[in-house]
Amino acid sequence: MLNRKIIRDIWKNKSQFITIFLMVFLAVFAFAGVHAYMDGMRESSRIYYENQNLQDIWLTSKNFTNDKLEEIKKIDNVKNVERLFTINANVINPERFINPDTNKELSDLVLECNFIETNEINKIYVMEGEKYSKDTKGLWLDYYLAKKIGINVGDELELSIEGTNFKEKVVGLVEVPDHVYFIKDDTAIFPTHTDYGFCYLSINEFPKDLYVFPYAIVDVDNDSSVDETRDKIKEKVEGIITATLRDDNFSYEGYKREAEEGETYSGVFSGLFVFIAILSVVTTMNRFVKKERTQIGTLKALGIKRNRIVRMYVNYGFFISVIASVLGIILGNLLIGKFFLEMEMEYYEIPSYDIATIPLVYYVAIGIVLVITLVTYLSCIRILKEPAATALRIERPKVKVRENSFTTKKLFNKLSLSTKWNIRDIIRSKGRTMMAIVGIAGCTMLVVTAFGMLDSMKSYVSWEFDVINNFKYKLSLSSDYTDAQYNEIISKYGDSTSQTMGVEFKHNDEVIIKPLTINDTKGLLQVTDHHRKTFTMKDDGIYITEKMSSMYNLKVGDMVEWHVVGSNNWYKTKIVGVNRDPQAQQFNCTKKFFDTLNEEYKPDNIYTNEDLSNIKEIHGVNTIQTVNNLKDSMNSMLNMMYSLIALLIGVSVILAVVIIYNLGIMSFSEKEYQFATLKVLGFKYKHIKEIFIKQNVWIGIFAVIIALPLGNFMTDYIFKNAIGDSYDFEAMIKPITFIFSGIGTFVVVYIVNQLLAKKIKKIDMVSSLKGNE
Repeated sequence: MLNRKIIRDIWKNKSQFITIFLMVFLAVFAFAGVHAYMDGMRESSRIYYENQNLQDIWLTSKNFTNDKLEEIKKIDNVKNVERLFTINANVINPERFINPDTNKELSDLVLECNFIETNEINKIYVMEGEKYSKDTKGLWLDYYLAKKIGINVGDELELSIEGTNFKEKVVGLVEVPDHVYFIKDDTAIFPTHTDYGFCYLSINEFPKDLYVFPYAIVDVDNDSSVDETRDKIKEKVEGIITATLRDDNFSYEGYKREAEEGETYSGVFSGLFVFIAILSVVTTMNRFVKKERTQIGTLKALGIKRNRIVRMYVNYGFFISVIASVLGIILGNLLIGKFFLEMEMEYYEIPSYDIATIPLVYYVAIGIVLVITLVTYLSCIRILKEPAATALRIERPKVKVRENSFTTKKLFNKLSLSTKWNIRDIIRSKGRTMMAIVGIAGCTMLVVTAFGMLDSMKSYVSWEFDVINNFKYKLSLSSDYTDAQYNEIISKYGDSTSQTMGVEFKHNDEVIIKPLTINDTKGLLQVTDHHRKTFTMKDDGIYITEKMSSMYNLKVGDMVEWHVVGSNNWYKTKIVGVNRDPQAQQFNCTKKFFDTLNEEYKPDNIYTNEDLSNIKEIHGVNTIQTVNNLKDSMNSMLNMMYSLIALLIGVSVILAVVIIYNLGIMSFSEKEYQFATLKVLGFKYKHIKEIFIKQNVWIGIFAVIIALPLGNFMTDYIFKNAIGDSYDFEAMIKPITFIFSGIGTFVVVYIVNQLLAKKIKKIDMVSSLKGNE
């Protein structure tokens, strides 16, 4: 009998049970899907780094001789050390390759050439072709680059290194763990895999007779002592310029930061989905059980055991939430997880990756089921504690006289009947009203945040490429360019130059490495203040970026003790100003100030507004970059964010519609008796409809007003906490975004309630009034 009642109740209240299912499903679907790809990123990289033995320490020196390698190997906890020589090479005749993003011929193609001896650390992962051997002629090429522009094993490339041309056969397509994430230079934001890549060659293939090994990589036995090992190497081995750990490596840190950033903003969104859905479902189940009050009393009066009644009502929420949660996890992994992991990995070079489901996802799903089950149980128990005779009667609303005292005032009496009726109803149904406000405000906030992230990223791109980068072309100079080459370049393209070098500065008891950019660009590389306005730097000290100033509690007027990495000259310099940079936290100064120090200024970049579109190679220049290409690279990366935002908007809108519809059903079912009474009293349909819609419109407007600033706050929170230490920008949401989000939510509220208002015509006055006697 009870089983038939369950089926009959579900069918009778199918709208409510469908909304319960959808709310739980959407919450788990979003939470599980986002975690599937973020945790998949982390787990895939962990396995890759471990299997290919990613180095623990990176070392630089003027030259790592065999004797120096032996010194390093003798240090405690050093398992192995290898040396390498890295230099950029230009590919001759790059126009034979097509950039698939623009469908045009490549104007330049640069390879970072790594000449190595052995390969026990940072092992090459061969995707196609031969395994690495020191005695094998040829090169092992970046797999992603090769596949994107159409290079295959067996193809021959002609390379140019500092004026020396040589040919090499592609013997393998590879990926390497310390090149998971890499970019052309500091002006590029994301890898494009079209005009820049890496390759590995045996040191025997180096085209010149003389070479040195300025880089070495170290593998340690005990990861917990890696800091101590690094310090011992710097202390005991003479000539070590820098010794950095994994967290300081650009590739490792960049990939890790992306995973952490994604976890922050996706966690905020998916957490809100779960919170809003649980709140809505819990309220719905509580209302449903209260609506069944007389039937519970009837079952109790008929002598049916209390445990059977409780079990029957608990099953309503339990089984629906279990089914919705299981489907949410499965489809979230398959649809969201796999889709976004594939998109994310277009920018990161990991040979094997897959989604991952961590225990937290299961805990959240189980938690949702338990909360719904518990609320249903408590609601049912509360009714069963009453005598059967009491439970058979409708529960009278608890109205406090003081709360309604203002309804006797003259001002209140001047209001229309529908307004007075709704004010009283809101006061009597505070829980339902608060739930409606929270649900609508939460969904609006999600939409504002999703669109706000898009606005903010576009604002960041404009700041970086339309304000700071005030040039058309950037020439990255070779490390060993000659004076003759330099003079020829500046005579043709101008002398707007800069140099970026590593400096160490003392902060409390630490020595911290940060970049210092010496700016002599004549306004082509600009600096901006907090409000993104450009200004001219003074010549009597150094500047520090705003975020770096905050991180290390350094302010204008403070003295900083620092030295250029590799130099023994320490300086105490006054901080004379603060500038703000969206993607580089560093020190800045003018060349005029730098010339007062005992250091050599050797430019590494030249900026120009000359037309270099037909120039393919310049002697003494490694790469020629156009600011438009850099901007296009950034916009192409935003395509992934567009897709993620589209998903978040889609889920937010669906969740909003479901919640608003569910709240409307709850509101209608609770007022059905009153509406039936009004119909008996002769009120026309349009008057009752006005009463029903007016309250929900009020709630919708109030919720939207609350949600708009909260959406701005959440967007700002995401950008301040999700992005890495090297970035500095906040929420910049356009007014049209607030208008669109607010009006859009209000329109959904209005349309849903218009549709629900049609149920008023179908109210059976006799059954509605008799059923509550």
